[in-house]
Amino acid sequence: MSDVHGNRLLLSPGLVFAGGVAATAAWLVALLFFRITDESGLIIAGASGALGGLGGMIGALWQNYTTRHTQEYIAQQEHQAKHDPLTGLFNRNALFTELEHSIARARQTDTVLGVLFLDLDRFKVINDSMGHEAGDELLRIVAERLEGTVRGGDLVARFGGDEFVVVCRDLLSEQSVLAVAKQILKSFTEPVSLYGGAQVISTSIGIAIARPDDTRRSDDLVRDADAAMYKAKKAKSGYAVFDEVQRLQVIDRLDIERDLVQALEMEQLVVFYQPLIDVEGKRLYGFEALVRWNHPTRGLIGPGDFLPVAEETGMMARIGELVLREACAQAAVWNHLSPDAQGVKMGVNIAEQQLLDGNFPYLVADVLEWSGLPPAQLVLEITENVIVDHLAGLSILRDIRDLGVTLAIDDFGTGQSSLSYIKQFDMVSTLKVDKTFVDDMGSGVNRAIIEAVVAMARALDLQVVAEGVESEHQVKELLDFGVHIMQGYLFNRPVAGDAIDPTSWFISRDHSIAAPIDPGAPGLSSTQVSRAFTGTLDHTRARPKRLG
Repeated sequence: MSDVHGNRLLLSPGLVFAGGVAATAAWLVALLFFRITDESGLIIAGASGALGGLGGMIGALWQNYTTRHTQEYIAQQEHQAKHDPLTGLFNRNALFTELEHSIARARQTDTVLGVLFLDLDRFKVINDSMGHEAGDELLRIVAERLEGTVRGGDLVARFGGDEFVVVCRDLLSEQSVLAVAKQILKSFTEPVSLYGGAQVISTSIGIAIARPDDTRRSDDLVRDADAAMYKAKKAKSGYAVFDEVQRLQVIDRLDIERDLVQALEMEQLVVFYQPLIDVEGKRLYGFEALVRWNHPTRGLIGPGDFLPVAEETGMMARIGELVLREACAQAAVWNHLSPDAQGVKMGVNIAEQQLLDGNFPYLVADVLEWSGLPPAQLVLEITENVIVDHLAGLSILRDIRDLGVTLAIDDFGTGQSSLSYIKQFDMVSTLKVDKTFVDDMGSGVNRAIIEAVVAMARALDLQVVAEGVESEHQVKELLDFGVHIMQGYLFNRPVAGDAIDPTSWFISRDHSIAAPIDPGAPGLSSTQVSRAFTGTLDHTRARPKRLG
């Protein structure tokens, strides 16, 4: 008999003897000139002719080898197409295919189907601090833990990044879905061993439940479970079930997403400005630029109603650039109209997508050159959590600092940073204490936090700004703490740029200059501010180009 090893065909002595010396010689000559591979069909045919009856046997063996080899190759390709290479779980494409089959089966068998969308909490912190290899190992451990926790007939898939989906099939009640979610959460209470150290991880789970009469398709169920996951993460509740209220919110979100694309094209986004007051020096310290949406049917929409959608859909970088450009242009206009405006700070928030863009420092430099605004007047604000989640972006912040731009940590005290992180924020010169601490300074804990922040800022030579100041009592307490730069409705709500009169706002040094102004003014569109800017200053200066 014969056997196949790799790409060689070996003949047993008995088979050689049976074929005769001449036939065997012909076969050996063929082997000397060509090793048998997948492309050796012609050699096989020639050798088969020389071997006579033995050749037919060899040809049959070769056909069996190539057929088996091809089938194994096809099976391997099919497996790779359906599975995630890191965890071995079903991938996103296979998930949707399998979920469609599961939906059809649930309707036929009159059973309940549950879709669980999981997102690991603080995965980016582990990935950034311990390295990508540790992050990959954590994902593999989570995958194994999920497969060991769910029922035998359930499906586990890696949706992407640190997101997983579990499909619970053939259930008799909705409570069975919740039982699976609770079991998964329980499995996460056990610490994970990573490179010799124990790490405690947690997850947020969103649940979409499909009853037999449900008309939703696979992408609808995953979308709804994803929406519920964000609700669970925000509430820190472990899991949340998608309900009718969320269904209406999803519909509204889709409307916002569609309209927001048009808003960018139709120049419906406007920039408002809220003053920062140096109460001790009785002078205007600066402004924070805040975007608003002048919607054609909904009216003026605040940032909380559309910026989260912009972040999820990748539009935040465009909006951030728009605000940066218009704020710098507006500040330059005020500099031109009033010498007292020169030196007044202009704060602009940095989006997460911008921090991750290596070209962002070039964009900032380009906008400053285009507008003619001195870099020292620009303050770029970034939230504490975004910095901690993306420590790799610190080099980008240092590049911006080197331009002469001031950097501030916004909403300080609400995030996840620690003193070990603060030491790395050497490029930051300002801390903005979040409104939540200012609101309840009567609380001993909040007072202690503000005192600690002020003490730390003094030790690190940092400026402190208090946000959300709404009463004279708060002003007095903040001054007692040593905080004298404040921002809040006590001084003024955010207003459109054309509502600010340079002849009164910048000349007066008393903080009462910021008397309440109608915040409902629609403001100038981005194009109108740019036109006013270019009409007031140098017409020959090129408009900043989009980078990245």
